[in-house]
Amino acid sequence: MSEQANYGVAHAFGARLLSYADNAALPVDVHDFSDAINRCLLVDKTMFIADILDSEAPVALCCRPKGFGKSMNLSMLKCYLERPDQRPDRSPFVGTQIWQEGGGRFRDEYACYPVIMLDFSAAAARRDADAAAAIRSAVAHECARLLPLLAAPDLSRREVRLIERAARGVASDKEIDAATGVLIKLLQTAFDEQVVLLIDDYDAVCPKRLDAKDDGNVDSLEPLSRMLFDTIADAGDSLRLTCLMGEHPGPAELALSQRGVSYRSATPLSSWCDRWFGFSDDEVQVLLDCIGRNGCLDDAREWLEGYLLGGFYCSSPERVVDYAHRGCVAPVRADLYGYADRLSACVGDWNLMRLSALFDLVEPHGFIEAPVHVHAEEADAAKPEDVWTALYLSGFLTTDMAGHSGDGACLRSLRLPNNEVRQALRLVILEWFECAVEDVGVIDSFHDGLCRGDEDTVKQALSCAIGDLGIDVGQSDMPTAYHLALQGLCFGLPGYCNPSSKRSGVSDRWDIQVIPTGRVFDVADTLGMLDERPLITINMMYDPGVDALGLELLAVQALLDIERDGIDDIRVPRPAVGRMRWGFGFDGQRVSVVCQRL
Repeated sequence: MSEQANYGVAHAFGARLLSYADNAALPVDVHDFSDAINRCLLVDKTMFIADILDSEAPVALCCRPKGFGKSMNLSMLKCYLERPDQRPDRSPFVGTQIWQEGGGRFRDEYACYPVIMLDFSAAAARRDADAAAAIRSAVAHECARLLPLLAAPDLSRREVRLIERAARGVASDKEIDAATGVLIKLLQTAFDEQVVLLIDDYDAVCPKRLDAKDDGNVDSLEPLSRMLFDTIADAGDSLRLTCLMGEHPGPAELALSQRGVSYRSATPLSSWCDRWFGFSDDEVQVLLDCIGRNGCLDDAREWLEGYLLGGFYCSSPERVVDYAHRGCVAPVRADLYGYADRLSACVGDWNLMRLSALFDLVEPHGFIEAPVHVHAEEADAAKPEDVWTALYLSGFLTTDMAGHSGDGACLRSLRLPNNEVRQALRLVILEWFECAVEDVGVIDSFHDGLCRGDEDTVKQALSCAIGDLGIDVGQSDMPTAYHLALQGLCFGLPGYCNPSSKRSGVSDRWDIQVIPTGRVFDVADTLGMLDERPLITINMMYDPGVDALGLELLAVQALLDIERDGIDDIRVPRPAVGRMRWGFGFDGQRVSVVCQRL
């Protein structure tokens, strides 16, 4: 069932499309509203404009994960407010919610203002490490776009020449820092009107993104502070409004607070503007109806829904559009490599013990408890190791505790939002083990031997893998380390679900179950799949003081404990055929293995 249905908000909001033309296309890789409105199917999110215009604070900071419509909303705001050379005969906003709201009271500000829009999204796509170069490129592009508007005779020629040099790419660093402030002054004089300043993906040139490596040698906020935040503070009433979009609110909140600039922020934990980022069930259904896929809502929910942002359960618009574009078929691994690559960059240097948190997350109803530091109160508040906050802000995790206002003061239950992210996380775990084990063929041998009951193959493969996984004799918690190695190696078993664990060092539970499934992720998961797959149950014991015979007996005892403790005392689920029990013994140096097929 839908999360929205569970919480009684499935029909709390209306849903409408902005284009009903028969030849209207899905907005695949389209992020500019003025381009999309003429040829694409768009969900009406125009009331975002109303929320921004009604905000009493001069600066609006809107933060959402990638793919939640930030660029589209910002370009929509630009399209609505920007004063064109000549007004069109008919506004593209006629018939939209914003046009009709309040008897048309927002029309007074339609097409009224000169707009400066700085777009750093290209830097985010390149993962550009040179913040100054990315800033220079964005400023130069906007100076070139607005230069034709600076032909009025009463403008300062010295300042206009500065904009010309910036547009040509020959301005000095000092001139680039000043260019945005000069543009605001010139445009206000030329149009005799306040200016609107819009910044897309502002934190693409800030430190501590999910995949960033901050060497600590320089303050990478400094170029942005000089060019942008100082300008916002100095411009004052010359700006009608400023709107910044990004994933991480902390850097902007810190910079604005230090300069005494009033702002209002829409974060994943706040309810302001929450309705205008993400698709509700009703909006997904309207979109699916329009493309003739009205029966696919349940699948769309399973794969895409589950984010609670503010007070609004929603799906990622980018992923919904991609899903619809692919004919509403379930994703395959090729569709998830972008997600998986970003996650892998984050956890690639983790050790086995730290990786275990990911095992917990992929369990059914799995979660972890961690603080979320959305707001940065001091310069180093968001530490690089605060990976759970980074994963949350980047959309890989969500929480049902969004209403709790205390930032970082309480533990929040963080979970995976949907099956798509779950499968991406599974790919990350598989890749981690494939990179950790020197010969990937060892993992294949382990899988094959485990499914077929081949003790020698499993023992040989496991002995090779253990050394590569960084398990040292001196580790303080050897049983947990061996257990995690076994569980991790069981991911990707062809024709099986993810391994499920009940590990508990307190009660000495070290068992793992791997259940066959008839619903494989994609064709790659069928390679090596047996026609008859048993329910596999694994148990292990660890004792560093045993001799060779004692080690063998350790594995036998682990096997016998499966029956004694009723670990696999469940009805064998389809399509499983029979049961297979494995006992493993470890002494810190060697491994013993015994198998029983029932």
